Amino acid sequence: MANDDKPLKGLAGEVIRGKTKPAVERPFDVWLQKQLHAMYDEIASEPLPEDLLALIELDAKADKGPDSPGKK
Repeated sequence: MANDDKPLKGLAGEVIRGKTKPAVERPFDVWLQKQLHAMYDEIASEPLPEDLLALIELDAKADKGPDSPGKK
């Protein structure tokens, strides 16, 4: 179709490129999203524990080893 390349406006006013039209948010979905954010935003913004960061660093160092396929 001739208008397939025309950008669409999304629910929040953002421009959406592509052939699909934006889905309409249902009231339950909006409510659920607000409730989940109210319950978990504070927890999600907490820093990672030190022992978990240490494990991540160990894994990153192991990936950089001499037998690593990404290293030449």
